[in-house]
Amino acid sequence: MGIRIFITSVSANSAVKKCQQLIVDVLTAKSIPFELVDISAPENEELKMFMREKAKPKEGQVNPMPPQIFSDDEYLGDYQAFDEAVEDNCLDVFLQLASATKTSEATVTLGVSF
Repeated sequence: MGIRIFITSVSANSAVKKCQQLIVDVLTAKSIPFELVDISAPENEELKMFMREKAKPKEGQVNPMPPQIFSDDEYLGDYQAFDEAVEDNCLDVFLQLASATKTSEATVTLGVSF
């Protein structure tokens, strides 16, 4: 399964569309394989319910809104968490692509720099 990005193709919200596209662009540029799951497609109703169960809604929201990012069935975060990982140069760690050693080193390094 790997990295799954839960999106919607029917949003009128331009910010949602922009965030979804930025995630796709970054992952594509870094040659990180991923699967897009369009929760607006009728055949993905079960996956939509899975996303709503596992993802965390932002304050003031009843349901989490796309884009939401998962590694297999593990919730990783939303666009904001993804963007922070890109800015902090730790996308591999965020996406759980780094080995345990790299993760430990990154954690130690990050811990020291703060």
